[in-house]
Amino acid sequence: MKTISSFILTLATFACICSWQSNIYAQRTDIEKRLSTAPVQEKAYLHLDNNCYFLGDTIWYKAYLVEAGNLRPTADSRILYVELVDPEGHVVERHRQYIGRPDADHGDFALADTLRSGYYELRAYTRWMMNFCVTERPYNRKDRELFYNRQMAKDFFRDYGTVWSRVVAVYERPEKDGDYSDRQILPRPRQRALKPKKPSLNVTFYPEGGNLIAGTQCRIAFEALNEDGEAVNITGKVDGQDIRADFMGRGSFLYDVPKEGKARATFSYQGEDYRFVLPDILPKGLTLRVSEDEVTLQGQGLSAKHLKAAFLTRGVLRSLLDVSLDAKDEGTLHFDRSQLPTGVCDLIVYDEAGNVLADRLFFVNHHDYDQRRITIEGAKTKYQPCEKADLTLAAPRDVRTLSVAVRDQKGTAPSYDSGSLLTDLLLTSDIQGFVAQPNYYFERDDSLHRARLDVLLMVQGWRRYDFKELSDGKPLRYHPEKNIEIDGAVYKAPVFDPIEPDELPLWRDGVFGWTFEEVANTANLPAFTNWLVTGKIVGEQGALAEKERGVLLPQLPNQTGDSSPDDTPNNNTGKETNKDVEKDYGVNHPGLKHEVTIEGEMTLTGPKGEKSTPFTLQTTDDGRFHFQMAPFWGEGRLLLSAHKQDISTEEWHANHTKDIFDEEAWPDYYVKLDLFYPIFARKYSWYETHHPATSQQDSTTTHTQTTADSPGITLPQVSVKARRRHSKQAIAWGKPVCQYDTEQLYNLVTDYGLSFGKVNFRRLPYQLSVLLFGNYGTQWTFNVEGHLNRVLFYRSFDTGRTKMMEAPMNRSNYSIYKDLLLCRQQTVKFYTDFDLRNSDRYMEMSSQTADVTLDFETIPDDGTRYTMRDRSLILQGITEPDEYYHPDYSHRQLPRHADYRRTLYWNPSLRVGATSKAHATFYNNSQKTCIQVSAMGMGNLGPACN
Repeated sequence: MKTISSFILTLATFACICSWQSNIYAQRTDIEKRLSTAPVQEKAYLHLDNNCYFLGDTIWYKAYLVEAGNLRPTADSRILYVELVDPEGHVVERHRQYIGRPDADHGDFALADTLRSGYYELRAYTRWMMNFCVTERPYNRKDRELFYNRQMAKDFFRDYGTVWSRVVAVYERPEKDGDYSDRQILPRPRQRALKPKKPSLNVTFYPEGGNLIAGTQCRIAFEALNEDGEAVNITGKVDGQDIRADFMGRGSFLYDVPKEGKARATFSYQGEDYRFVLPDILPKGLTLRVSEDEVTLQGQGLSAKHLKAAFLTRGVLRSLLDVSLDAKDEGTLHFDRSQLPTGVCDLIVYDEAGNVLADRLFFVNHHDYDQRRITIEGAKTKYQPCEKADLTLAAPRDVRTLSVAVRDQKGTAPSYDSGSLLTDLLLTSDIQGFVAQPNYYFERDDSLHRARLDVLLMVQGWRRYDFKELSDGKPLRYHPEKNIEIDGAVYKAPVFDPIEPDELPLWRDGVFGWTFEEVANTANLPAFTNWLVTGKIVGEQGALAEKERGVLLPQLPNQTGDSSPDDTPNNNTGKETNKDVEKDYGVNHPGLKHEVTIEGEMTLTGPKGEKSTPFTLQTTDDGRFHFQMAPFWGEGRLLLSAHKQDISTEEWHANHTKDIFDEEAWPDYYVKLDLFYPIFARKYSWYETHHPATSQQDSTTTHTQTTADSPGITLPQVSVKARRRHSKQAIAWGKPVCQYDTEQLYNLVTDYGLSFGKVNFRRLPYQLSVLLFGNYGTQWTFNVEGHLNRVLFYRSFDTGRTKMMEAPMNRSNYSIYKDLLLCRQQTVKFYTDFDLRNSDRYMEMSSQTADVTLDFETIPDDGTRYTMRDRSLILQGITEPDEYYHPDYSHRQLPRHADYRRTLYWNPSLRVGATSKAHATFYNNSQKTCIQVSAMGMGNLGPACN
């Protein structure tokens, strides 16, 4: 019996092992299958007419969109979004372009004099690109409770890593016309002066493969930056070994990793000694070293001896090889570079369960794109004033159109952004952060350039194509957009108390939900006093007030920094969670449990006037809806409302059209569009806001004294001036940080889930501030102050000097109340010291002063505009481009007024003839000129440029 039992046990054990091996094999096969069928991303690129601008100029651009896998025109997305973003990170203008139509794949942004000088960002993306590289920004409970539900908060606090981005300088108008050497940037006014950064050195280490593994030899790259993010070439030591950063602050060294302890590096910089601890040493794991055609692997404590190595280029699986480690956990992997396309390649070594053990970016260059060059003939060394120029451009045979910019060399600026369509698609769009002078890595293919490119990829080796995303097979949220897509959902509309004119005087002291008469009533005084202190309503009067009003009144702004992820009270204070006057504030609202009917109407303005098209559709999946529209030029007005399905359209119209233009009426439902536009702005690299040195200039930033108590920052050919202050200054009302149409901004607030389908000025100033400034980069509740035509009417905070019985403003409560309607609103201006691009930099905050100030401007002469009870939105169609003006000086005298064009020629769709040649003819400006030519194109075989 013993023998039989042992035999049965052995069979059972063997069966378990076989089952486990079978599961592992199935899991690995499934991973490989998902890798080979992973969705392919897209890449966007904008070709600009110039590399710097002045206020009053126009930025002209041509848009390119390709499939990332083969860098050829995509057959999927047709709609591309292009944005101009100001220096503080706010969208100035957004375009919707149609890729594939030569009259709709280019556009322009006019730089009005009302804008400020500074460094502006151009962004481009498709809806499909929003599926990838999505990361969540830090936010906490008090931020989340501002939204209708948690998913809306999660969608709001997001960053998107696939958005194409480029920074251009926009200078003040030259004091003398045509003097483009006069380049000044005037920073926006601040109420508080920013504290200067203290000199420091920051060194970061990047082990090859990702980790330092005990007992192995590892190659480590490192990068040294100063306090501003400028690269520092420096020498140091690691455990007695000399290390050196000799190019762009980057270097690498081999290191024998000890089996225990911590490795430290020491540097001397500007008379100070710095010590840095290298990354933690792990007792188990895998390290790798990549050479020309082989990979050396060293492991420690690995349970799996049979691994897989996946080679991907731009997210597409190119090769999959087996890796076997010997008894010492060592192995060598040989691969064929000829099987990998030109570009950034990602090597990923993973085990049977799909766990990544080591990964590494490296570059493959077969020089096949060297043949994709556009040659230019006929250019002269120098052109006389108004002289005619004829250029001949020869393109690859598959390229049918070119975008061509010819620039006055004196009107351009030296820049670290020296890239092109090719360098962007092959290199910079696949790695993290800005790459200074990317053309350097392509100018020569020798050992020095290859080594420096390799270190760049180790230092900035961010994974645009994440292995987990590629292998998990999860469905994607957004589909490629071929027409104009509208997605949204319908929710139950919360009900809150209507605003009463008598409560307006208390808004100046951060008190909402109480009227002046209620506070003055001595019977309510105990409950009100207790509420001011604790945020709670207690006692009979409090219970009666709560019952009658049907609401929870707010406590004072929460300054506890509560970041609890759940809905429990803040245990540090014992107080209730922060509540606003509406009882639904802070509630995680669910979706509908039934379907409803959407009534819509789209109005377009054409050559023959306005044309309205009504439509009806039914929601699905508990209130969701989706519809498409054929692309149209310009803008349209979209009206949306919802009602129960058991009500006929005729009955609904009969009962509800009578108050459809009354914004104070209650909508049946909260109808919301799903937006995917990026909210937050990335931080600029030092190299995007500084110029490289020339033979006559030093690129080092210097600090000089200019006017009285006014320090300036002098860059090559750029003067940046700012005032030094030691106390908080008054608001410069004529120079807001940004301004927008109030109705359109309210619609954005509603579609992001901060407002719930009906305008509510008790919250609107704070909601608008969150829309534009997020959570102010802090865990605290920031303070918002609202003005109406520069007259204070609103504070979200208690100033500490509350005077409840003070006289009301010099306007009647009712007159203010009438102006706090969208039908009276024109624009809203914002004033703050906060900067979205530098949200990690501490901003001075006070419990008694405003961090963000809004000024609502009404339509002059008591004017009004149409507003709706339900949703009324401006829907953007395809942005119609302007035509670039080329003067013709052939048949008339020279112009009476000087021609100071810096872009001498711009053609986004220059046709290439049957001989693969194109001709560009233009006239010079009024000065002797040396020209620069920038030409790009896209064919069936990929990109081309000069």
